[in-house]
Amino acid sequence: MKLYSNEAIEHCRKLYCKYGGKNFDAIEQEMHKAGWDGWRQQNLRDRGKGANAKLGWITKYGFEKSLKIYTETLVEKVNDDEQDLYVGIKRVRQTLQKLVDSGEATKDEIYQYRDFCKLEIEARKSLDLSRDNLETFVSGFEKLVMWLGEIDPAAAKLLVKSGDKLTALATAHYGKTETDFDRASDREDEGGDQPFSLLA
Repeated sequence: MKLYSNEAIEHCRKLYCKYGGKNFDAIEQEMHKAGWDGWRQQNLRDRGKGANAKLGWITKYGFEKSLKIYTETLVEKVNDDEQDLYVGIKRVRQTLQKLVDSGEATKDEIYQYRDFCKLEIEARKSLDLSRDNLETFVSGFEKLVMWLGEIDPAAAKLLVKSGDKLTALATAHYGKTETDFDRASDREDEGGDQPFSLLA
């Protein structure tokens, strides 16, 4: 069995993360380009059973854990980039707004201000969708109640009746005072005997 250096193992780990734990053919090609001509993608997989079992690099060197950390870091970077973009757009919009408010803005600067207002709104929407926040929680809550209403009306009814408590918990967690739980609660069937549904 051929032994490989730590450099080869770590290079392969980076390639495994780069390709999202897939495309072993590409990983093999890049290992060859990097100078490990005899390396084969079979090295990644576990082989054999019992006493003859041989651990592949994925298991032996914890490639899956590395991939998970890599993916989480990538998501955080995307979120940070979105945050940075939003802050930059907002800063320009605020600068232009001061000019508009002062009455010193040119016609072109007024148009720029209008465009940056639109950009800020879109950037904020994109940022909100990528974050855990009150709005996404409320949206998820409404979907859950609606879907649960189709599966188990009694359970959905119970969830809606807990709306006030969930509102208080969400308000405390997200530090906001406004929620849309009332929209879901208002749809609760008042008759009590009819199947519960939020599709109306």
